[in-house]
Amino acid sequence: MKKLNYIHAEASKYFVAGASAGQRYNAPLGQPLYISRANGSRFWDAEGNEFIDFHTGAGAALFGHNNPRIREAINQALELGFFMNFDTEHHTQLAKLLQHFFPSCERMRLLNTGSEATQAAIRLARTYSGRDKVLRFEGHFHGMHESIWFNHNMISNVDAYGEVETHPDSVGFPINAKDGVVNVIFNNVDAFEHALKKYKDKIACVILEPISYNCGCLEARGEYLRAVREICTRENTVLVFDEVVTGLRMRPGSAQKYYGVLPDVTVMAKAIGGGMSIAAFGGKKEIMEHLNPIGKTAVSGTYSGALMPVLASVACLTMASEQGFYDRLEDTGNKLYAGIDDLLAKHKIAAHVRGLGARFGIYFGVENPEDDFDFRKVAVAEDKGTYKKFVTECVKNGLWFHDTAGPVSPAHYGFTVAHTSHDIDDALGRLDSIFAKISR
Repeated sequence: MKKLNYIHAEASKYFVAGASAGQRYNAPLGQPLYISRANGSRFWDAEGNEFIDFHTGAGAALFGHNNPRIREAINQALELGFFMNFDTEHHTQLAKLLQHFFPSCERMRLLNTGSEATQAAIRLARTYSGRDKVLRFEGHFHGMHESIWFNHNMISNVDAYGEVETHPDSVGFPINAKDGVVNVIFNNVDAFEHALKKYKDKIACVILEPISYNCGCLEARGEYLRAVREICTRENTVLVFDEVVTGLRMRPGSAQKYYGVLPDVTVMAKAIGGGMSIAAFGGKKEIMEHLNPIGKTAVSGTYSGALMPVLASVACLTMASEQGFYDRLEDTGNKLYAGIDDLLAKHKIAAHVRGLGARFGIYFGVENPEDDFDFRKVAVAEDKGTYKKFVTECVKNGLWFHDTAGPVSPAHYGFTVAHTSHDIDDALGRLDSIFAKISR
């Protein structure tokens, strides 16, 4: 750790806690992990230690690190001038591919980050609806901005009807920011319908993660999501799917096709760029045409749709469209999830895996998988002590399960298309030893 400690000491002279972003700090290390390079399913820290990566850039690195086809796209952008603030025919090619994976999107706009995209989607919904409030769900995460960053990874008071007291996820918010937000418990139709009746003609949009990987792997029940769609249609309320993390995790069509439920607006980011910063939102033509220059809702940016991330995204979506891509992901996921569950049972650890597509959570302390659908039940049952032992031992054994869990829900992990059967066997062998140690 000598070199890592030295880098941390130097970095701390310029960055708060030696980290250029808050989530890069890792509690088991007491500092960020400073790495030197990454390739495929693995990366190496500044001291040369090798790790199998199960954090995968918070889900952005679905195609593996240093993917040769993404590198080729980046080189193409370099040859063309890697410019920004112009459109090209490549942008239209990207839009066609995005529509394949997010079938609700009749029109789209490109941005840089998921936070930008959710903020823009909310602004657009307010314009279209002529209403002001946003309804969101307890536990879900939609970016770090004052329009929506409330009640993620916390338990607040709830009334008899399922409406949750609104609290910001950071200090520094304007005192009236929460007035535009309504919070409701998830997977409860009665609670949702009651809130829409209580705030009738005031809700501009309903925003949700169809699968909230930010809560480990909190899935919507299919019948619930269909009911939400029907109620939003009835109440003329814009339904927004935040597919920043779910996008590309499952076969073409992402979560909206998996559930057979089409939102009015979709937000996407992370995996669509394969390591490049790019995001988008899209939806029904009649809604999207309220954007400038046709409409009055302004959404733009100097780096939005810059050439390099656009070409990288084209490469990512082209790979994901190819035969066998999702077969490989599903085979890897099935082997990994079953293997972890078997090891947890072998070592008599009260826990289980819930994974869907290429992302998953490990629910330490939660013995009934049906409880996974209830954010509050998981918050009560989660064994945070065993979780902390787990991530600490993983660092020592060359497995990177980044310490991202909040106070009340599991962390989310994932794998890439670059993870081989050998990688999974290797990881499961190390996990066998880790579980043996933490079960004592």
